[in-house]
Amino acid sequence: MRWAFVSDIHGNLPAWNTVLADCAVRRVDRIVCLGDVVGYGPQPAECMRSVWERCHAMVLGNHDAVAAGLLSTDVFNDRAARSARWTRSRLSQRAAAAFSSLPLSLRGPGWRAAHGGLADPAAFDYVFTEDDAAATLASASEQLLLCGHTHEAALFVVGQSGRVHKTAPQDFVLEDGKRYVVNAGSVGSPRDGDPRASYVVWDDEERSVVFVRVPFDFAAFRQAVAAAPGLDPSDVPLLRAAAVASAPDAVREAPDFSPGGARVEGAAEVADATAALLRDNARLRGRFRVALCTVVLALALAGASALALVRARPHDGHFPEINFPPVSLGQPGSADGNLLPPFNPSHGDRFLCEPYRADLADVRAQSVSADDAWHVLFESADSSLEARLAAPSVEVRPGMRVEAMARARLSRDFSGSFQLVAVLERADGTEKELFRRDFSASSTGISGADMPSAIRALRRADGWLLARGTTDPLPEDAAFVRVETRGAFRGSATVGAMSARRRK
Repeated sequence: MRWAFVSDIHGNLPAWNTVLADCAVRRVDRIVCLGDVVGYGPQPAECMRSVWERCHAMVLGNHDAVAAGLLSTDVFNDRAARSARWTRSRLSQRAAAAFSSLPLSLRGPGWRAAHGGLADPAAFDYVFTEDDAAATLASASEQLLLCGHTHEAALFVVGQSGRVHKTAPQDFVLEDGKRYVVNAGSVGSPRDGDPRASYVVWDDEERSVVFVRVPFDFAAFRQAVAAAPGLDPSDVPLLRAAAVASAPDAVREAPDFSPGGARVEGAAEVADATAALLRDNARLRGRFRVALCTVVLALALAGASALALVRARPHDGHFPEINFPPVSLGQPGSADGNLLPPFNPSHGDRFLCEPYRADLADVRAQSVSADDAWHVLFESADSSLEARLAAPSVEVRPGMRVEAMARARLSRDFSGSFQLVAVLERADGTEKELFRRDFSASSTGISGADMPSAIRALRRADGWLLARGTTDPLPEDAAFVRVETRGAFRGSATVGAMSARRRK
């Protein structure tokens, strides 16, 4: 499997798009972002959206932390602080919540990664020197350690002598008895004299690391800076690179080359994009759609639990591997008050149900897929293993209540438990279960007319069971409520719809 490690994109969309294309050409299977998606560059929201969609896993960078309000701008110099304040003004609360959900470090098979040094990931220490690398090596046991933050690609090696050596970035194959610290450099704001985007590719079968530099459209980046309202070009470090500063805006004036009045005949006016086969082009989309039998990346937090993303066993499965941004207070929901989107699972051999997320305890004994009616189907051969479908979290205020409902259908050979669960996500990142409800053939306490349309459409006569609950008034530290269906069972459980409505 090929892994791409990217870092320090810094709001440079032309550079990021070029790296994505290069990853596709190199047949990269997974993309891991080592932080600082935003800061300095002119397109922070656009970059965050693309990175959130395309990367399999991310860690928090220091500029990301400032954008999320987790870190003060006091840690920056004046120029960086001005840029950080501008960046924050261009991002929504949803972006801040997404950044707040990220871990400080990641662990994969044979590797460990953070934005800066691993000795204290929350401090965002730079790894510039051999002593810096030695501290990082002493804090982790994996053979390959990766970071960014310095904006300079670098390689540190330690062998049997125990002495760390810094060498120029060069492609290499891991050798037994040696350990390595690899700095991926910067995609969007390199500082090593070469303005080309920098990243690394790790092939865990060949055990090789390749340092990659790719040129991008410098003129497009410069024009994006000029078009960004309120952004001071002097606060954008990359513009000081000669190649970027001197890139021509245009070679010559471009006339209109489009034909006048021509229309295509015979093509459909509207097509259902959800049925398009573009979903199967997984490599071009950064392998964001995950095959059912893939053994998924194990993510673990090395810092505070408030920033934990996933804690996984070796055979856990997560589809997709990241959590989606929450439903903000400003989103009104549908006409019936339901804040959750309808299911839109993929068909075929690649499962996706964004922005919902499916989790399996062990992909060897469990599976998740879409049935013919676009419902989410869990199957399990082991009643001790839990399966879960989680909706995007709903932003709340203290004192609110949240009503949740779901419909599920259980197979005749079903044994075990499957329930509707509401989880409180506190402002400090901790969680608490609010209620748990069994699925039942009875809908006592609510009439069909009072149900959201997605729930009402699934009739009890067709085997759909209902689970419903309403929280107590939420406490002062409430930030979000997450609705899930989950259980440990043998047989199959099909989830047809889920809903969440805010109540006063």
